[in-house]
Amino acid sequence: MRKPFTILLYLLVIFFLIYWPYYMNLYEKEQIQEKNQVEEEFRGIITFWDFPHPSIKDPGGLEFIKKKIELFQYKYPGVVIDFEPLSYKDGYEKLINSSKDGSLPDILPVGADFYFISKDYLSPINKYVNEEFKKQYKEGVIDAISYKGNIYGMPLGMYTNVLFLNVDIFAEKEIQLPENGEWNYEEFVDSMTKLTYTEGKKDKKYFYGLGLSLAPDSYNLWGFLLLDGARTFDKEKYSFFGPQAVSGVQKVLDLFNKYKVVNPLSLEGDREKLWQDFITTKNTAVLIEESYKIAQLKNLQSKGKLFEFDVAMYPEGESGIPLTLSPKIYAYGIKKEKDEKKLKMEYKFIKFLTEGQQKVIELGYVPVKKDKVTEDDKMKRIELATNYTNIIPQFGGWRKINNTVITKIKEGIENNKNAFDITEEIKNSVSQFVH
Repeated sequence: MRKPFTILLYLLVIFFLIYWPYYMNLYEKEQIQEKNQVEEEFRGIITFWDFPHPSIKDPGGLEFIKKKIELFQYKYPGVVIDFEPLSYKDGYEKLINSSKDGSLPDILPVGADFYFISKDYLSPINKYVNEEFKKQYKEGVIDAISYKGNIYGMPLGMYTNVLFLNVDIFAEKEIQLPENGEWNYEEFVDSMTKLTYTEGKKDKKYFYGLGLSLAPDSYNLWGFLLLDGARTFDKEKYSFFGPQAVSGVQKVLDLFNKYKVVNPLSLEGDREKLWQDFITTKNTAVLIEESYKIAQLKNLQSKGKLFEFDVAMYPEGESGIPLTLSPKIYAYGIKKEKDEKKLKMEYKFIKFLTEGQQKVIELGYVPVKKDKVTEDDKMKRIELATNYTNIIPQFGGWRKINNTVITKIKEGIENNKNAFDITEEIKNSVSQFVH
């Protein structure tokens, strides 16, 4: 009985001795292949520029980015993110100039800014993004960073321009706050007029209802310019002219020259000075700014260094809605890249940057993903304002058009021009940018 068992045992030993070297050879090859696959991932330097993102826990606004970089570099040894912060004062201009002289960073903040797309500076990321991934985002978000079927960025959050209100001054002057942040133009003007006054006889102190920066590349004006139903583009044709456009321009002129409710610093275009007049000097009751600045206001308030504030939308005119215009989406794009391994790693990084929508809210942005609900009342109002915000036209010369509008209106205010002439000057000047 034992003889068959002994034979079977011998056969197993012989089979093991024959097969074992072959098995080990396969195992070693597989290990080498796996090691080669890991080594095939990009290793090297990725340059990255971004603006600060202040929050209550991070008033400087750079810890969010630095933490993300630290975690990413730990996850991918051999990858170095060379980060350079941009200034809100001239950061956008630096990006534009770097695109012209060939020094654009590998990764940059682009939003729905069509300049970089139209100039073919960015790499499309379609091959990394499937339909299921796109479905995570709210309506219009992916479209805002897409052109001719290609996606050119990974969205972080949404923003727009809103009105920040010093509630204490409203209460002191017994002026009612706009209900749910909504008011019509007449109500708005009445409040701004009451909030504009002087104190003292010899050393007069001037107080203003409104701060409205006319800085280049800003979008503060558009909530007034579109107030009576004007459009910027219609079926890809420039259309900011006609009675509705003239009416919008007139309302801006009236705020400056007729009602005189606007802080004169607005014409200087210095956003920082206006910001300090609002939060420190407190001589400006209402400031129009980009909505993510709410994070800075909350930070100051948490330290007991700020008054009670509220958020309101632009006033309503003939259009019946507080419509405005803005890049709206804050996103990250990738510079044109031929190295496929590097491009893939860069995509992984911008995806990593934009994950975690709770952090996005802390930075003052409205979440771009459907599964994240805004609970803060002020952020809910900002989210509503983004619903009334049109994304800037997908037109390569748009930046020049926007800055022409700002310049011509500023000149019109300073030289007491009429609204029709200003609108015609804008139309004639931008004709060279529109084909």
